[in-house]
Amino acid sequence: MRWMRERLAGEEGFTLIELMVVVLIIAVLVAIAVPSFLGFRTKAQDRAAQADLRNTLVAEKGWWTDTGAFTTTESELKSFEPNIEVTTNAIGTLTSADPVGVYLSVASNDDAVCLVKVADSGNVFAIFDDSTAAGGTYYRMWDATGTPACPTTAGAAPAGWSSSGFPTAP
Repeated sequence: MRWMRERLAGEEGFTLIELMVVVLIIAVLVAIAVPSFLGFRTKAQDRAAQADLRNTLVAEKGWWTDTGAFTTTESELKSFEPNIEVTTNAIGTLTSADPVGVYLSVASNDDAVCLVKVADSGNVFAIFDDSTAAGGTYYRMWDATGTPACPTTAGAAPAGWSSSGFPTAP
């Protein structure tokens, strides 16, 4: 019993300096982790928008294979992919709350389609698919300062667009 009383009577604990060092270490770790987390979040939002575009392009290509023409009609695309949601709002009015915007961007040519999606991060992504003999699939990204626009001609690689996937910076 005596040893218990002696132990309780002794004043042991952490000094103020030790506690401050622990708080400082935690603050440094938080300062490193928060920017990394925000960067991961932005990348995830961008990848989600890109996935929406690719899924919509698959439905568009399915429709084109059956009919020989792309469509902007959500009901027709839903016949290939029931979860597809599209709109034909003007590109400049799309927000991250809108589904993928589908545009038959080449006048009198329903063999070319442009799909545009605004990510929750604010970045804008687009896929242009040209099914003419000289065409292909092209990708583009704009940040908040860029002006999204779809190509207006078919048959050649549009300037500023990539044929090898979405760029990581505009």
